[in-house]
Amino acid sequence: MKIRAGGLRWIKIALITPIILFTLPFFAFAGGGQQYPNGVEAFLIGIAPPPGFYIKDYNYYYTATKLTNNNGNTVTLANSGQELDRVNVYAQVPRFIWITPLKILDGFYGIHLFVPVFYENISLDVLTPAGPTGLSEGRGAVGNLIFSPFIWSWHAKSGLLHMIAALDMFAPTGPYNPARILNIGFANFWTFEPVFAITGFLPSLPDLSGSIKLMYDFNTPNDDFIVGPATAAKIGSLGLTGLKTHLTPGQEFHFDYSIEYAITKNFRAGIAGYFYQQTTNDYTGFGTVQNDKGRVFAIGPGVWYTYKKWFAEAHVEFEMAAKNRPEGITSVLTITHAF
Repeated sequence: MKIRAGGLRWIKIALITPIILFTLPFFAFAGGGQQYPNGVEAFLIGIAPPPGFYIKDYNYYYTATKLTNNNGNTVTLANSGQELDRVNVYAQVPRFIWITPLKILDGFYGIHLFVPVFYENISLDVLTPAGPTGLSEGRGAVGNLIFSPFIWSWHAKSGLLHMIAALDMFAPTGPYNPARILNIGFANFWTFEPVFAITGFLPSLPDLSGSIKLMYDFNTPNDDFIVGPATAAKIGSLGLTGLKTHLTPGQEFHFDYSIEYAITKNFRAGIAGYFYQQTTNDYTGFGTVQNDKGRVFAIGPGVWYTYKKWFAEAHVEFEMAAKNRPEGITSVLTITHAF
């Protein structure tokens, strides 16, 4: 079905924009403001390279046909007045890394910058006074820049333990218009993300290692938020639908993890995944958004290969136990070159 201009325009804006603004990597559907793309890191997460300049290129693909509510049940036209047909996100993200020779507390100091380029498309159905209506949109652009002015990497002399600490900042540089279904600069706010990653090897079985990257997100307000009916209901007043206000997404805890085994000197295989949990409620100028905290867990297989100055990694992760967000599949291919 096609949407009539005028009368149904605000249905499109009020129903869809708030759904898409928050929790899926780079854009999403419900509570939280997560800008970090879950699962992009996997094997040997806690090992930073030695001093030098590196480019790591991420090819990220996420797809989902299911949107969940606060009980973890699928959102449908029958129970919620909206239903996801499919969402796809493809990102091509070059990351520029410089690890300096400068040492702080026996660890090397470094910086990095991500320049993400996205293509996203979505199709879904919503109930309107005229009956069910299909909506779809696709969009591509350079998204929000991610940078860190501080990376600290440490390596034990035994080679069995490695750690990284950093502060990542997500800047609202991507295009944003609250009247659109999709926004490549969906966040329209800053995120400050402390990071700690660690990789350890077993002394008795050095070919086996485990890694985890822990993150906690603090978000600034989005001053151009339009309240949709679902958000209005969770605030406690449907009369707020269509009004413009500010929204401060809740804080978020999440981690990427992996367990890997060295089959040969240059080839590793194992499992990888991620966990995400919004820890505090979203807050608007009209009140707190209740029962809207996002959550998801994922796990899947992966491989890692190195040759001379090149490193490649691929993994696929299947989501489960989702709440207030899509539940789908994440696929990542990364290629790193050391200069």
